[in-house]
Amino acid sequence: MRRGLLGLLLILAALPALSLAPFELGAVRIAGVSLAWWYGGVVAPLLAVLLTLACLSK
Repeated sequence: MRRGLLGLLLILAALPALSLAPFELGAVRIAGVSLAWWYGGVVAPLLAVLLTLACLSK
């Protein structure tokens, strides 16, 4: 249970870290959309769902 919560907190903490990264890493564009948007809109929710399913299946 605690590992899952820690994993979710790390997923949430990655977006501000991405925005504060050197060389404006969060502003890099992929397919016309910023990397921060891809992480916040696609990658983080997908990771959160997968982590939750993995924790619930145990």
